[in-house]
Amino acid sequence: MDAAVLWENLRERALKSEYEIHTVPQNKSVPLWFLVGVREKNLIIKKARNHTPSVNISMDRMITFKDFEYVYRYYDRWQKGETSSRQEAAKKSQNTAYIFGLIDEALKVAVK
Repeated sequence: MDAAVLWENLRERALKSEYEIHTVPQNKSVPLWFLVGVREKNLIIKKARNHTPSVNISMDRMITFKDFEYVYRYYDRWQKGETSSRQEAAKKSQNTAYIFGLIDEALKVAVK
Protein backbone atom coordinates (compact mmCIF):
# COMPACT_ATOMS: atom_id res chain seq x y z
CA MET A 1 0.00 0.00 0.00
CA ASP A 2 1.12 3.55 -0.71
CA ALA A 3 2.65 5.65 2.11
CA ALA A 4 0.29 8.57 1.39
CA VAL A 5 -2.79 6.36 1.73
CA LEU A 6 -1.60 4.87 5.02
CA TRP A 7 -0.74 8.36 6.30
CA GLU A 8 -4.21 9.70 5.51
CA ASN A 9 -5.86 6.68 7.12
CA LEU A 10 -3.84 7.21 10.31
CA ARG A 11 -4.58 10.95 10.36
CA GLU A 12 -8.31 10.49 9.73
CA ARG A 13 -8.55 7.98 12.56
CA ALA A 14 -6.66 10.29 14.95
CA LEU A 15 -8.79 13.28 13.92
CA LYS A 16 -11.89 11.36 15.02
CA SER A 17 -10.31 10.33 18.31
CA GLU A 18 -6.80 9.87 19.67
CA TYR A 19 -5.87 6.20 19.94
CA GLU A 20 -3.19 4.03 21.49
CA ILE A 21 -1.01 1.54 19.64
CA HIS A 22 2.33 -0.09 20.42
CA THR A 23 5.77 -0.46 18.96
CA VAL A 24 6.58 -3.66 17.06
CA PRO A 25 10.01 -4.84 18.20
CA GLN A 26 11.67 -7.55 16.10
CA ASN A 27 13.50 -8.98 19.09
CA LYS A 28 12.01 -10.22 22.33
CA SER A 29 11.60 -6.69 23.75
CA VAL A 30 8.27 -5.78 25.29
CA PRO A 31 6.18 -3.56 22.99
CA LEU A 32 5.71 -0.04 24.33
CA TRP A 33 2.38 1.77 24.02
CA PHE A 34 1.92 5.31 22.75
CA LEU A 35 -0.94 7.68 22.04
CA VAL A 36 -1.48 8.97 18.49
CA GLY A 37 -3.06 12.36 17.90
CA VAL A 38 -3.05 15.10 15.26
CA ARG A 39 -1.68 18.61 15.36
CA GLU A 40 -2.21 20.59 12.17
CA LYS A 41 -0.96 18.35 9.32
CA ASN A 42 1.21 16.15 11.55
CA LEU A 43 0.79 13.13 13.76
CA ILE A 44 1.72 13.63 17.40
CA ILE A 45 3.06 10.85 19.63
CA LYS A 46 2.45 11.06 23.38
CA LYS A 47 2.80 8.77 26.38
CA ALA A 48 0.03 6.18 26.58
CA ARG A 49 -2.69 6.85 29.14
CA ASN A 50 -4.55 3.54 29.15
CA HIS A 51 -1.93 0.87 28.38
CA THR A 52 1.35 -0.17 29.95
CA PRO A 53 4.20 -0.20 29.55
CA SER A 54 4.14 3.23 27.95
CA VAL A 55 6.93 4.88 26.00
CA ASN A 56 9.10 7.09 28.17
CA ILE A 57 9.28 10.40 26.35
CA SER A 58 9.71 13.77 28.04
CA MET A 59 7.76 15.70 25.40
CA ASP A 60 5.42 15.00 22.51
CA ARG A 61 6.99 13.81 19.26
CA MET A 62 5.84 15.29 15.98
CA ILE A 63 5.82 13.10 12.90
CA THR A 64 5.61 14.80 9.54
CA PHE A 65 4.54 13.10 6.35
CA LYS A 66 8.06 13.59 4.99
CA ASP A 67 9.49 11.67 7.98
CA PHE A 68 6.79 8.99 7.68
CA GLU A 69 7.36 8.55 3.95
CA TYR A 70 11.12 8.27 4.39
CA VAL A 71 10.89 5.56 7.07
CA TYR A 72 8.13 3.76 5.15
CA ARG A 73 10.67 2.90 2.44
CA TYR A 74 12.51 0.69 4.94
CA TYR A 75 9.51 -1.05 6.51
CA ASP A 76 9.25 -4.09 4.20
CA ARG A 77 12.97 -4.82 4.44
CA TRP A 78 12.80 -4.49 8.22
CA GLN A 79 9.78 -6.84 8.39
CA LYS A 80 11.74 -9.42 6.41
CA GLY A 81 14.45 -9.36 9.08
CA GLU A 82 16.98 -7.11 7.40
CA THR A 83 18.36 -5.48 10.55
CA SER A 84 20.47 -2.91 8.71
CA SER A 85 17.30 -1.30 7.32
CA ARG A 86 16.28 -0.07 10.77
CA GLN A 87 19.69 1.48 11.36
CA GLU A 88 19.54 3.17 7.95
CA ALA A 89 16.10 4.64 8.70
CA ALA A 90 17.19 5.70 12.18
CA LYS A 91 20.04 7.76 10.72
CA LYS A 92 17.45 10.19 9.31
CA SER A 93 14.60 9.80 11.83
CA GLN A 94 14.51 9.59 15.61
CA ASN A 95 10.92 8.39 15.28
CA THR A 96 11.58 5.11 13.47
CA ALA A 97 10.11 2.88 16.21
CA TYR A 98 6.91 4.95 16.31
CA ILE A 99 6.61 5.08 12.54
CA PHE A 100 7.09 1.32 12.20
CA GLY A 101 4.32 0.92 14.81
CA LEU A 102 2.09 3.31 12.88
CA ILE A 103 2.70 1.48 9.60
CA ASP A 104 2.01 -1.87 11.25
CA GLU A 105 -1.26 -0.54 12.67
CA ALA A 106 -2.34 1.06 9.39
CA LEU A 107 -1.68 -2.13 7.46
CA LYS A 108 -3.68 -4.20 9.98
CA VAL A 109 -6.63 -1.82 9.70
CA ALA A 110 -6.39 -1.74 5.88
CA VAL A 111 -6.62 -5.55 5.72
CA LYS A 112 -9.85 -5.68 7.75
